[in-house]
Amino acid sequence: MLRASDQNQHGSQTLHPLALRRVRSFLSIVLLVALGLSLKMVYVQVVRRAHYMALDRNRTHGPDPGPPLPGAIYARDLEPMAVSVPTVAICADPVQVAASEQGIDGTAREIAACTGLDAGRLRDTLVTAAAESDTFEYLARLLDPDSVTELAEVGLDGVWTMREYKRVYPGDRLACHVLGRCSKFHEPKDGAELRWAFLLAGRPGTRPKNMDAYGRSILGADSSGVLPPEPGKSLVLTIDWSLQQVVEMALDDCMVRNRPVSATCLVMDPRTGEILALASRPNFNPAGLEPGTPAEIHARLRNLPVVRQYEPGSLFKVLLAAAVLESPEWNPNTTFYCAGQTEIAGEPLRCWEPEGHGRCDLEKMVAKSCNVAAAHFALLIGAEHYHHFLSLLGLGHRTGIELPGEVPGTLRPAEDMQPRDLATLGFGQGVAVNDIQMAAAVSAVVNGGLLMQPHVVRAVLDPASGRAVRELPPVEIRRVCAEETSARVREMMGAVIERGTGTLARIEGVRTGGKTGTAQQWSSAEGGYVEGRNLVSFVMVAPLDAPRFVILVTADRPEVGRHGAEVAAPVARTVALAALRNAGLLPEQVEINENIGV
Repeated sequence: MLRASDQNQHGSQTLHPLALRRVRSFLSIVLLVALGLSLKMVYVQVVRRAHYMALDRNRTHGPDPGPPLPGAIYARDLEPMAVSVPTVAICADPVQVAASEQGIDGTAREIAACTGLDAGRLRDTLVTAAAESDTFEYLARLLDPDSVTELAEVGLDGVWTMREYKRVYPGDRLACHVLGRCSKFHEPKDGAELRWAFLLAGRPGTRPKNMDAYGRSILGADSSGVLPPEPGKSLVLTIDWSLQQVVEMALDDCMVRNRPVSATCLVMDPRTGEILALASRPNFNPAGLEPGTPAEIHARLRNLPVVRQYEPGSLFKVLLAAAVLESPEWNPNTTFYCAGQTEIAGEPLRCWEPEGHGRCDLEKMVAKSCNVAAAHFALLIGAEHYHHFLSLLGLGHRTGIELPGEVPGTLRPAEDMQPRDLATLGFGQGVAVNDIQMAAAVSAVVNGGLLMQPHVVRAVLDPASGRAVRELPPVEIRRVCAEETSARVREMMGAVIERGTGTLARIEGVRTGGKTGTAQQWSSAEGGYVEGRNLVSFVMVAPLDAPRFVILVTADRPEVGRHGAEVAAPVARTVALAALRNAGLLPEQVEINENIGV
């Protein structure tokens, strides 16, 4: 008979202490096993994921279809600027090689005999990788396909070849900042190569799962879903190949003659916004960077027309003139007197010409590049109108050019402009632009008043048919000024070359327009603008009556020459001659005289 203490309140018997300990032990073991399995899953799926993915690729899949053929980059006339040529890599599974009949030593000797590679280096690579249980290792890359033909016929265990591609640039350094570059293993680094990699790279194919874990073929395995590699699309740029060559040579001459720290040249079609040529100095070879300090390499790689912003100086007077003509305050009889300096907000403001320019109307202000007159014209139209007009031109915002790293520039809000800020804005101080913005803005005020979207890509080609799968037509952003205003600005720019500061850019027989620029550079260390530390520039429009080319040239701190008229204008003239000749717009007599050096 059970005692009351042996029963609980519900009449059930309690577990014996020994049985309770056994239950707890069992549950502990179950929890430990579950924890161990969980940790193993984390180890397999997270820590060693790459290892097992490699095993899957190399053991349970069929042959690697190889990478897709990357797309090419062409100039507007379909001249190749960047193409890919096939190469071969020798790959190995070091673990499988170590277990093979030949072993590591025999395999290394056999590869060396077939390819001419160093057997000792091959052996060291295989030994190291096998010791780390690696199942994939490159033994050599970027080889000529003909050099591995014998190796492919031998069929060594754990060794195979894989197709790769190497990027080749037929123009050497030509348009290097537009094209950018790839690493030696075809990884895009900058320029169009990086910006358009999503199209150029293509899509890799898939491998059939027709092998078991021991590398044996599975008969009847379904490979219907296998996809071949899809070649990359090709790009057709707006770059004019022959004009680009002239621009490069003209900049090289400038670097030798004037010895600036850097120089740029940009040619834009003002009717469409197409970039016809773009170059920067210093430059680089996209096929392989030359050695140098980090600072030197960084300077070579910088695509200055896109990634640099600067105060444009007197180039800005072209935009000021258009803003004045569009202002309700404008009166054709308005003039200002320049005695070499004036007073703005209680402080002196000096003109670049100490003797002054006398009485200046709007045209003379542009032709003679008078700072005093420019300051007073800016004050005349007011901060709100001037800021609104410059905003219409896109200043202070990125243009959206299809190249990486574009800077937005800076434009002070109208409400933050004090009278002196507004006055100096008249001649391009207190504002920052990049070359693309400046060329687009000038194009807008000379092409009839339309701001066009700057672009460097003309079309995307299908690799199989060579036909355009997408064309990028010119894009009109907005109207910025009246056609009459545009015509009057062109006449003012014509006066710059005919009787103003840009006479060195004159081309006999063809009416052209231009504007010089000499901008002192600000130094934070010295707390102001530094005398003699100049960025000089010149913008040219050709032909003047119906512009086809806007040419912008800049040179930073030239050692020889102090002004845009003597440093940048000759470069623009050389480029304009070539552009006009190529377009059939240069009179025959002018061509003869230029060719014989008259």
